[in-house]
Amino acid sequence: MKKILPLIAVFAIVFYSCKDDETDTTPTPTDTTNYGMITKAEWRLDSGIISPSIDIEIAGNKITVNNYWDLLSYAGGGQVLDCDKDNRMICKTDSSVVMDEGPTKCDSGDPQTTDGGKWYLSDNETKITFTSFPGDPTGEPRVLDIDKLNTSALNLSMIYTFVNPITKDSTDHTIHLWYSNQK
Repeated sequence: MKKILPLIAVFAIVFYSCKDDETDTTPTPTDTTNYGMITKAEWRLDSGIISPSIDIEIAGNKITVNNYWDLLSYAGGGQVLDCDKDNRMICKTDSSVVMDEGPTKCDSGDPQTTDGGKWYLSDNETKITFTSFPGDPTGEPRVLDIDKLNTSALNLSMIYTFVNPITKDSTDHTIHLWYSNQK
């Protein structure tokens, strides 16, 4: 019996250690993974370009849209103000996105933070998917390529299909978005 008890103890320790290794699949945010860098930041959209630019002719007037702020203005039916441009996107470890109004609010009665949907990484952390892309007036899900990511910058790109409201023709464009960490 004295020889069996140490064997049982060793077996229990080995079994318990292996069991922990098999069940622990929760990602751990660290500064060296894309997941960690994204979740440890508050991202502000600094700028964005559209390539090739979108040309629209309305009643004989040609409008060229080549930056993301102008696209949001036209798509949202209004002007993007400076108080909109300091907003922050916060990707939480529970996959939620929090949209923060930033230091200046356009309307003091608006809440400081709102629900921005969900996010997740795919393709070996090279793509980020949003269930409702923050800032997009259509609220559609979007998959974006992560072109650059470090603790201070997040550069994303996506293919955007523009449908001309007059002619109904569609054209594909690449939107490049540059975010900076404000935390």
